[in-house]
Amino acid sequence: MKIPLPKNFEPQKPLKIADYQDIMVTLYCPQIHPLQFNIEQFRDKKIIPSHWQLVKPILKKNNLLQLIFDSGITINIEVGKISFFSKINQSIKVFPEIIKLFLRKYINYNFIRTQISLKRFISLPNGKENGSKFINEILLNNPNNWSIQGQKPKKCQVTFGYNFPKSNLILHINDVQARNNNIRKYGLLFRGIFTYNLPQKRNLDRITYLISIVSNYQNNIKVFNQIINETFLS
Repeated sequence: MKIPLPKNFEPQKPLKIADYQDIMVTLYCPQIHPLQFNIEQFRDKKIIPSHWQLVKPILKKNNLLQLIFDSGITINIEVGKISFFSKINQSIKVFPEIIKLFLRKYINYNFIRTQISLKRFISLPNGKENGSKFINEILLNNPNNWSIQGQKPKKCQVTFGYNFPKSNLILHINDVQARNNNIRKYGLLFRGIFTYNLPQKRNLDRITYLISIVSNYQNNIKVFNQIINETFLS
C-alpha cells in the first residue's frame, strides 16, 4: 500500500523528514530491581567506561534508577526491566556494546523478553493542522476529519500491527507539537515497538539470542524507516 501526500500539503522543497530519531532497548527480567544497581557497580564491571560523566544528578527512587551520561546514553532501571536509550546519531555506535556488556555480566538473570522501541519525528510545513490533516484525510481517508457535533478531534493517533517471523511490531502515528531550540514544530511522530519473546531454553542460549537481537538493531531501524518511507510517505 502506498499513500501519497495530500495535494494541499505544499511541502518545502525538499521536505525535511528526519528531524529527530531515537532508539530504546528494554530487557525484561523479574530479577531486576533498581535498588540492586548503582553507577559504581556498572563501572566496576566495566559496563560503563570510567571516563563517562553524568549530565544530570542520579535519579534514585525505590522504583526507579536513572543514569544520564554525557555520551548520549541513558539507562533506566525499573522493577522487572532495564532500558537503554540513545539518539540515533554518532553515539549510536557504542550503544549496542553497552547492552551486550550488561547481558554478559548478568548471564544468570532470567530474561523473558526484549523490546526495541524506535521514535521518529517528521516535521510538516505550514502550520499545526497538517499532522491531523495527514492522518484524517490520507490514512483514514475521511474528508470530515471525524468531527462529532461540529467538533474536530484535537489529537489523532493511528495504530498498525505487523507480525514478522521473529518479532511483532506495533506502529503508532500521532500528530504532535515539538520544540527544538525554542523553535516550535508541528508534524508526525512515528513510534515503533518490536517485541521479541525469548525461547524457553537455558540462560546461556537466551543470552546468546538476546545479544544477536541487539547486534542486529540496525535492521530494526531499517525496517521501521522503510515502512514509514515506502508505505506512508511515498
